[in-house]
Amino acid sequence: MIVAGCDPGADGALAFLDAESCRVIALVDMPMSGTDLRVRELATDLLAALDGRRCGHLWIERQAPFAGGARRIGASSAFNLGQRYMAVQAIAACHGWPYELVTAAKWKKHFGIAACKALALHTAGKLMPEDSDHWTARRGHCTRARAIGRAEAALIALFGIISFNAIATGASA
Repeated sequence: MIVAGCDPGADGALAFLDAESCRVIALVDMPMSGTDLRVRELATDLLAALDGRRCGHLWIERQAPFAGGARRIGASSAFNLGQRYMAVQAIAACHGWPYELVTAAKWKKHFGIAACKALALHTAGKLMPEDSDHWTARRGHCTRARAIGRAEAALIALFGIISFNAIATGASA
């Protein structure tokens, strides 16, 4: 089964993992034009990445830009984030992919990642060393922000696989 994880941020991505091997099958970056998501391109890229296979389950990081706390974003940034968040849900619904929302606090707590985004790179590299080239920042290829988005998407998918396995064995994730 293919399990996907999504970080819907502007530098985010969707990561498709094989549930048996926990290896990355494909990574799709959020295609952006300035602050706008190119939705049609995202849908096309996701289907191309699956190459005729079906996504068994998609885990999407729940977004709450005005949820309180010290970090807040402006109204237009919140709107753009909401656009990406809902576009991913709509694409999943249109293709019949079951999806689930997971808060950043939940999946990050599972992996012991605090609010520090750089820890996502380290943790993803440690848990999936064979795939770490996908989220290695390289000039002209992948910015650090994009690398973090890719690593977080892969970790969200891995969290989904662990959650499924926990449900199957009767343990808690």
